[in-house]
Amino acid sequence: MKIKSALLGALAGAALFGMPLQAAEMTKSDVEQIVRDYLLNHPEILVEMSNNLRAKQESMQAQNDKSLVQAHAKALFASKADPQTGNPDGSLTIVEFFDYNCGYCKRAHPLVAELLKKDKDIRYIYKQFPILTETSYYAARVALAVQLSDPSRYMALHEKLIGFNGPLNDEAQVQKLAKEAGVNWDKVKATLSDPRIDQSISQNRALAEALGVSGTPAFIVGDQILRGAPRDLASLEEVVKEARNDG
Repeated sequence: MKIKSALLGALAGAALFGMPLQAAEMTKSDVEQIVRDYLLNHPEILVEMSNNLRAKQESMQAQNDKSLVQAHAKALFASKADPQTGNPDGSLTIVEFFDYNCGYCKRAHPLVAELLKKDKDIRYIYKQFPILTETSYYAARVALAVQLSDPSRYMALHEKLIGFNGPLNDEAQVQKLAKEAGVNWDKVKATLSDPRIDQSISQNRALAEALGVSGTPAFIVGDQILRGAPRDLASLEEVVKEARNDG
């Protein structure tokens, strides 16, 4: 629509300068030159076209994401292997794919904590998605072992790992933080060989791939997918509001 209007405007402008506009007399180069001159004199049209294209692409992405979430709803929202917090009966569910060595995940964590403190109607699910380092994978396995052996200690461990300032460099560091969180390390060691742990992580990786999630953090908020960390609490709350309105 805008291109057609621009072309008509360009041709009309050409007419004012006495240029012949008979279709039979105009070559492709003539038309291209007229449009080029018009756009150079009216660059705001290009900005408008770019904005319209971006809005259309975002709308198409949102619709595609909604279909993906619906197709994988059971794996996202009904897995018994995933740790949860918030209100188990909340009207809105948020799922987070994260890595304990992800700096953006660490930055997003206080925003999530503040959101859950303010909004008591959210069920929150943690999906272990270790993709950065071998220590990320080890930390995820330890966290799931705690979830299996002593789920009441999971959040204390999660706070220690995600709140640690800097990367987790080795297994000894993870073990130290686990003990500081009050975890029974003997129970953890006995549970680390449970096949359900590696199975859960593998399933999360396959699910992330199916959803087009390739990095951390990523959030499924209702039927929307937020790839990357929110800028601030207000932007996260806006996503929550939109998800509730769509629902």
